Amino acid sequence: MVVGAAVAEKVEDLEKPDGPWLLPDGWEWVPLKRLSSFIGRGRGPTYVASGGVPVVNQKCIRWHRLEPKHFKLTSRDAFDRLATELHIRAGDLLWNSTGTGTIGRAVVYDGSIPELTIDSHVTLVRPTSVEPSYLGYFIETLRVQHLVIDGHVGSTNQQELPRSFVEDLLIPLPPSAEQCRIVARLDALFAEIADGEAALAMVQEGLGTFRRALLKSAVTGELTKDWRAANPGSETGTDLFARIGKKRVHQGARARVAEPARLDTSTLPQLPRGWNWATLDGIAESVRNGTSAAPRAASNDHEILRISAVRPLRIDETQIRFLDSDQAKAAAAATVEAGDLLFTRYNGSAELVGVGAIYRGPKRFYPDKIIRVRLEPVLSMLAEFVELAVNTGVSRKHIAANIKTTAGQQGLSGESLKATPIPIPPPAEAEEVVRRVSDALSASADTLALLDAEAADVARLKQSILKAAFEGRLVPQDPADESASALLARLISHPTAKRARTKGGS
Repeated sequence: MVVGAAVAEKVEDLEKPDGPWLLPDGWEWVPLKRLSSFIGRGRGPTYVASGGVPVVNQKCIRWHRLEPKHFKLTSRDAFDRLATELHIRAGDLLWNSTGTGTIGRAVVYDGSIPELTIDSHVTLVRPTSVEPSYLGYFIETLRVQHLVIDGHVGSTNQQELPRSFVEDLLIPLPPSAEQCRIVARLDALFAEIADGEAALAMVQEGLGTFRRALLKSAVTGELTKDWRAANPGSETGTDLFARIGKKRVHQGARARVAEPARLDTSTLPQLPRGWNWATLDGIAESVRNGTSAAPRAASNDHEILRISAVRPLRIDETQIRFLDSDQAKAAAAATVEAGDLLFTRYNGSAELVGVGAIYRGPKRFYPDKIIRVRLEPVLSMLAEFVELAVNTGVSRKHIAANIKTTAGQQGLSGESLKATPIPIPPPAEAEEVVRRVSDALSASADTLALLDAEAADVARLKQSILKAAFEGRLVPQDPADESASALLARLISHPTAKRARTKGGS
């Protein structure tokens, strides 16, 4: 990705910028309160469902843009009663001052919405003696963002940026004309980078589409259509079900033989010859919830998976906690072993309910918000195929349709999971499906890793450019420019005077 004459910096030079650095001639370090006519938080307005004035909250603020879908509305009367300083104007800097993960983000308002205000989670800065976009770019630097991390107050659950931090933040102020040149150069470079980011996003989206299409073709038989033509006569799904039925009758198991009659196949897509539909319950030896014991012990040998360990096609074995000895003894039956399938039973996000993966780790306990499915031994060779099937196509649609909301949590009953329709191919074809999917997903993962590395490089490049800009290395200095100190002295002498317009400025 080419971005003109930007200077690349070493990564370690960007991570923790030093304090105020030596500035070029004509520049000054100035606290933000001297460059602004107003700095303050919004109010906690009374909200209305419709017909009101938009209110910006911390969710709305993104770098270089606002996200309108997160706007709330306050009534016209409430808006009119606000101090006029809180009526947002073009050029105002809106700085998110609270929240975990969003604190420190800022945007310069472009005036595209005629009337707007902010809530108490956002600080408004109204610049007077500095180009608003210059200030906005400076807030985006790692230097300021690290200062935000170091300077916030409150717990990890509710972080807050004090007003004094905003007021006293030191700004490297160049001559007014140079501010305009810096902003113009940054706008051009960041626009070029944005084009590259859009291209990366399109490739990443394409990989996601490819992955979904791959899984769909895998569980419908389309992926191995050529293989079936070249390998006729292998054991079919019907043969497998017959073997399961004989085993269960012999053992006196309850009558739940996996065969198409258990499903309304008229509502299901037609499968290739030799494939059969079954329910998850029909191919499982056992389906069982985990233990309700709340992990409370320090690190020991009684490891229990966390709910967050189970994701589509993946078990994160770093997500573990611990039971004490008494809990472990009581939960002896709630263990998972290599080859078992684990499914999420509850989650705050519906997209993560009912997702599953094969467990490949050592014997561990698992919690009651996870369901363990242990396949019939004669179907153990199909575990990896079943893992693919339950996360896509008809199987996933069944699970999604049966998710219920209870007390803000999305959940799936064990009975609904048991009834999930699963396409069952001949074992030899299932093995070929898994091999082809594994190869394709591996190549896709390698490509995605390269794209992620490229995205990280883009982020570092942006910071490198910003660092050069605010050290005076991005655009040339002009000795003829009015210095920052002269500008500030002039404004002190004539407090009502406007900052002089410059060529290309505003």
